[in-house]
Amino acid sequence: MKKTNLFAILTLAATPAFLHAQITSYSDIVGYQSSSLPVGSTAIGFPLLNPDVLKSAASTLTSNSLGISGESNVGAKLVAGEPYYLEVYSGTLKGDRFDIDTAATISAGNNSVVLNSTSANNSFPVASLTNQLNGATVAIRQHITLEKIQSYFSAALTGNNTASSADQIQLYNPSNSSFSSYYLRSNGTEWRLVGSPTVANKVPVPPGSGVFIRKANSSGQLTATGSVRNNDFSRPFVVGSQLIANPYPIAYSPAGLGGTAANGWSGNNTASSADQIQIFDPITSSYSSYYLRSNGTEWRLVGSPTAVTGTSIIADNAGYFVKRAVADSDNYLLNPIANP
Repeated sequence: MKKTNLFAILTLAATPAFLHAQITSYSDIVGYQSSSLPVGSTAIGFPLLNPDVLKSAASTLTSNSLGISGESNVGAKLVAGEPYYLEVYSGTLKGDRFDIDTAATISAGNNSVVLNSTSANNSFPVASLTNQLNGATVAIRQHITLEKIQSYFSAALTGNNTASSADQIQLYNPSNSSFSSYYLRSNGTEWRLVGSPTVANKVPVPPGSGVFIRKANSSGQLTATGSVRNNDFSRPFVVGSQLIANPYPIAYSPAGLGGTAANGWSGNNTASSADQIQIFDPITSSYSSYYLRSNGTEWRLVGSPTAVTGTSIIADNAGYFVKRAVADSDNYLLNPIANP
C-alpha cells in the first residue's frame, strides 16, 4: 500500500519567481532554474526533467522486458551509451522509476524496453513485478548526467588533471556513507572518478537525488532547464543518511515532506536520536540540522525552541540530507502541480 504525505495540491496560476515557465492547461510546464554557486561546495538538486523519449501505455512484462503499446522498435529511439529510466505515470505503481538497459533495448529492436533489474536507482524491485504495469502510462527519458550538468554552466568549468584543483561533482552513496568525487580533466570535456582512468561523462544523477558541486577557484552560474514532473513521486528511504533533492521545483517544509510519525518518521526530544533534515550552507560550510520532536509532528532547528514544521526551509533547487532511523520503501510525495 502506498503512503503519501499530506502536501496540499498547488495550482500554478502564476509564474513563481524561481521558475519561468509557459503554462498550458494540458501541456507540460517547462522552464528554468538559476543558481549562483560560490567557490567551495554547494548542495544542489535538479527537479527539471529531460524531454520524454516516448510516453505510452505499458503492456506485457516478460522477465525484465516490458512491452510498450504502439511501438515497433523502442531501441531505435535510444542513443547508445546514454543512460535512460522509465517513470510510471498511472496505475498502482504511479511514481515509481526503473533504470533501463540501453544496450539490451537497442539490441532487442522490438516493441519492448529492457529494465535494468540490478540498478540501485530502481524505486521498486524489478524481480517483484508481475502485472502491475499492464496498461499503466509510462514515460522514458534520459537521465541527467555529469556532462549534462556541465552544460548548465554559463562560464566554463575549471578542468585540471590534478583532482583537487579541478571543479568536481560529488555523489553520495548511502550504502557506505561516502562520496564519489568526479572531477573535470584539463581538456574541459572529460569527467573521471578520482583515482580512476575511466571516462565518467555518462554517470547519471538519479531523479530526486542531490549532489555537491565543488567550485575550485571561481564562482559560477548554473541554469538548469527542462519540464516539471506532473505525477506522484516514489521516495524510498533507507536507514541512515541519504542526499536527496526535491522532485518538483518548489520549496518544501518538513510538513510538506510528510515528516510525521504517522508517515513513518521517528521523533525524539533528543535531536541525535530523532530523524533529521540537514541543510548545507555553502557560505559557512556548515549544516543546519532540523529534527522531529517526540510528539511526532513538530520540527525544530537543533538548539532552538521555535517550531518550523510548516516553514519552507528547503529551497526549490537544494540538495539536502535526510537522516532516518527506519527504512520506508513505500514513501511517496504527492504531485503538488495541478493544471489550472
